[in-house]
Amino acid sequence: MKIKTLASMFAGLGVIISSAVVNPATAQTKNTNTYYCAQLNNSWNTFVNTPRGRVKLINWENEFSPDWTPQKRCSAVSSRFQKFLDQGNLKFIRTGNVNNLPVLCVADARGGSCPDENVLVTLKPETDPEQVLIQLVDFRRSVSGETLTLSADDPGFYADGEFYVDMDKFLEKVPVEN
Repeated sequence: MKIKTLASMFAGLGVIISSAVVNPATAQTKNTNTYYCAQLNNSWNTFVNTPRGRVKLINWENEFSPDWTPQKRCSAVSSRFQKFLDQGNLKFIRTGNVNNLPVLCVADARGGSCPDENVLVTLKPETDPEQVLIQLVDFRRSVSGETLTLSADDPGFYADGEFYVDMDKFLEKVPVEN
C-alpha cells in the first residue's frame, strides 16, 4: 500500500515537473535591454542599457512646444520604447505621418505599417523624418559629412520606398559608452 502511494506521488510529481518544462521549440529569449531617460551634462537623453553596455540613443535639446519640454519628451519617448520592447513589438522603426505630423513609429515587420498607436516620436511639421531616422542609425558617419552607404549588414534598409531600422541589428553594432 505504501508503495502504491509512493508511486502515485512520483507520478503526480512527474506531471507537475513535465508541465513546468518549456518546450525548447517555443522558448523565446527574454530581451534584457532597458530604455530610460536620464540627464547627462545638463541635457536630457534617452538611453538603452544593453548586454554590451549603455547606448545614448537620443539627445533631447529642443522644446517641441511649451507643454513638451526636453525632459517631458525624453521621459515619454523612453517609456514608449520600453513599452514596445516589453510587448515584443520593438523590431523595426520607420517613418510615418500621424495627425499631419511626421513621426517615427514601430513596425512589427519588414515593410510593416505605421499605425497611430505605434508612434514613438512626434516631430515638428518641417522635419524630414527619414533624415532623423538615418541620423539615429548613422553612428559611423564622421563630422566631415561622409555619404551614408547601406549594406545588407546595416541596421537601416529601405522597403517599399520607406526607410526602416532593424533595432536588434542596430543595438548589436552601435558603439556603447564607457
